[in-house]
Amino acid sequence: MKNKKIEDTLKNYQVPQIPNLMVDKTVQLAKREFEKSPIRYKMPFRELFIGQIKYISSYIWIVQAILLLLILLSMSLSTHGIDDHQTIITVLSVVAPIIAVVAIPELAKSFSYNMWEIESTSKFNLQKLIAIRLMIIGLIDLLIITILIATTSIFYEISFVNGVLYLLVPFNFANSIYLFLLRKFHGKQVVISCLIASLIIAIVLGSLSVFNVWYLLTSTFMWIILLVFSVGTLFIEIIKLIKATQGGGEMLWNYQ
Repeated sequence: MKNKKIEDTLKNYQVPQIPNLMVDKTVQLAKREFEKSPIRYKMPFRELFIGQIKYISSYIWIVQAILLLLILLSMSLSTHGIDDHQTIITVLSVVAPIIAVVAIPELAKSFSYNMWEIESTSKFNLQKLIAIRLMIIGLIDLLIITILIATTSIFYEISFVNGVLYLLVPFNFANSIYLFLLRKFHGKQVVISCLIASLIIAIVLGSLSVFNVWYLLTSTFMWIILLVFSVGTLFIEIIKLIKATQGGGEMLWNYQ
């Protein structure tokens, strides 16, 4: 009954006629205000990059700092001051996917809060914003990885090359999986699926490093090949994610 009443009201409604003089006056006032506003059509990338940092949730900085301290503490307690190559390699392999998954809620928040349509049509479109967020988060992760590699090289006699390989290879592959899930799921499903994936990856890597001697004995050359392949896979997933956000793109039907 109510729907019928609303339908009849809409059919009988007529848009009031606005005099052309009033329309012209409104346009002139809008132009005048627009000319007064200090709007710049082009913002330097450096300024845009720095401006986006404040929009990154503070939880990332806090969680990443706590995570780094826990990793360093776990390495210290697990070795008891003794250089244990296998233990350190296991820790590095297990924490790599965990470091990567922390940033997923931040990358997914445009879609979790249904803000992607607005960002897609704003001055700085969603593609650019996603790319900048990836760069900021990537720099944070790179800082943590650098600290871990330096720590293991100095205090646990793990070579710099081994530290890079055992940490970056699983880190890159985990990120590739997370970005793939980010394109295929929506809302809270993204975060949940990525958390499950990180747990599975961590368990598999931990099991391989502890129970499979080939994980530790694999030649450096093979690990370098895996590193190159992981970087290529991650780069492809980043490109796909950015392309998928163009005007909604592939994500349009995923987030409806």
